Amino acid sequence: MNKITDDFDEFVEEISLNESLKKDIISKHNSLGDMIKKETPDGYTIERILLSGSYAKHTVLNEYDKDKKPDVDMIVIIKDENQDVDTVNSDFLTYFKDKKGSVVSEIRQQSNSIGLIYSNISVDIVMATYDDQKDILKIASSKKHTWLESNALKHIAYMKKKNTIYEGFSYYSLMKLFKYLNKEIYKTKIKSYTLEQLIHCCAPYPSVGTRLHQAFIETVNNISELSSIYEIRDCCDNSKKGYDDKDIDVFEDFKALITETANLANSAIEGNRKDWEKIFGDRFPEQPNEKVENNAKYDKTQTPWCNNKR
Repeated sequence: MNKITDDFDEFVEEISLNESLKKDIISKHNSLGDMIKKETPDGYTIERILLSGSYAKHTVLNEYDKDKKPDVDMIVIIKDENQDVDTVNSDFLTYFKDKKGSVVSEIRQQSNSIGLIYSNISVDIVMATYDDQKDILKIASSKKHTWLESNALKHIAYMKKKNTIYEGFSYYSLMKLFKYLNKEIYKTKIKSYTLEQLIHCCAPYPSVGTRLHQAFIETVNNISELSSIYEIRDCCDNSKKGYDDKDIDVFEDFKALITETANLANSAIEGNRKDWEKIFGDRFPEQPNEKVENNAKYDKTQTPWCNNKR
C-alpha cells in the first residue's frame, strides 16, 4: 500500500537526474576545472571554479525528452576585473576550442556564457570576477559588453538555507515539482530565475508536520492570489525585481495555469486523488479512481485502496 507521501517521493525520484548522468556531469566538471587550473590561458589567474545553476541548487531534472540535454552551469572566477570583457570571452572561447574542440560537438559564445555541447550534456561556462570585500560577483556579458553584477552565488546559498528550515519535506523537491510543471506540462512558461523567485516568495511558512504535497498546495494557492508579477522580488535583494522582463507579457497566462493547478490540487486534497495525475501527467504514480470518504487522511496506510497500481 502506498501513502500519498510515498507517491510524491516516487515522483520526485522519477523526475530527478539519474545517478549515472550525475556522475558523468561531476566527471566532466572536474575534468574541465582541472584543465583550466593547470593549463590556464596566458595572462589570466584563476581564483575559483564553481558549479552554479540548477545542479548547484540540487534542482536539476531528468528530462522527459531524452534528446534534450541537461544544462550544467560553471562559474570561472578570474582575478582581474579590469580586463576587457570581450577580450576575456574571446580568449577563453579560443582556449576551449583548442582544448576541447575534438571531443565536443559544438563550442559557442552565448549572451553571458561560453557553451560546450557534449553528446549528452550542455555545459555553460560563465567568466566572472569576485570582489571579496564588497561580496559582489560580476559576470562577463558578451551581450552587454561589460561586467554585470550577479546574485548567482547568493541564490545558491539562499536555496541551501531554505532547504534547512523545512522538516517534513525537501525544499529542493518542492522546487523540482514547479520546475517540472513549467518545463514539461505548461504551454506558457516563465524563465527559471523568475520561477525560483516566485517559489521563494510563495512557499509556505515552515510548520512541523507539513508534507511535500501539502506544501505544494499552499504554494500554488499563494501564487494564484498574487495580483501581478511585480510582487515577485529577488530573494537576496528585495529592492530588485525578481522577474525577467520577457516574463511580464506571459505571466497572466502562466498564473491562469497555476490557478487551474490550484483548483485540481485542492480537489485532490479533498479526496479526488486522480487529480494529481491531471496535474503532473503520466509520470506521476497511478492514483485510485475512488474518492477518499469520511475525511480519511492521506498519510494513513490503512486507507485500503491507496496502493500503487504500476
